[in-house]
Amino acid sequence: MANRAHGIIDGLNPALRSTVEQMLLSGKSTYADVIDYLARHDVAISAASVCRYAQRYNANAALLNVAQENFSRMMQEMDKYPDLDTTEAIIRLASQNVFAALANTNEDQWNNLDKDKLLDSALGLARAASYKKRTDAAVRAEADVGLDAVKSIVFQAMSKERPELYKQVASFLSEKKRDGSLRPKKEKSP
Repeated sequence: MANRAHGIIDGLNPALRSTVEQMLLSGKSTYADVIDYLARHDVAISAASVCRYAQRYNANAALLNVAQENFSRMMQEMDKYPDLDTTEAIIRLASQNVFAALANTNEDQWNNLDKDKLLDSALGLARAASYKKRTDAAVRAEADVGLDAVKSIVFQAMSKERPELYKQVASFLSEKKRDGSLRPKKEKSP
């Protein structure tokens, strides 16, 4: 957990701090403007303190923007492929970010790159994707076994208690099986 900031601006009441943050984000206010604004509200502060707060605040705002952009990209992937689950979207997004970073790496950066760390990250993504596929297959298999058990129980009861309905359902299923409409649909692969 990060250390909690104890600067003068951090200790301001929320409304005053919010105004200072808006001034810093706007790009129109200088540190002197912030100092003057706070002085009008009986808060004495140095330019260095405002600068330190602005650096921390802007870094946090940049991280938030990156997180929002990543979330937006994940939602776009999920909108494009409705059958895609969140885990798969996150894996795709992480993979895209890794490939984009590699594509934008110049030769000097490549030479200074920790190849072991890069390989570990790539293997981690591959393991995550593989684990997800195995888990999905296991869940589908368990669901199929459960469905088959329920069908068996229903058909047994139907054949004894409602033989005419059983014959109709069995005939319907046989017909659909022959014309191919009972084949499982293939999942859309993006």
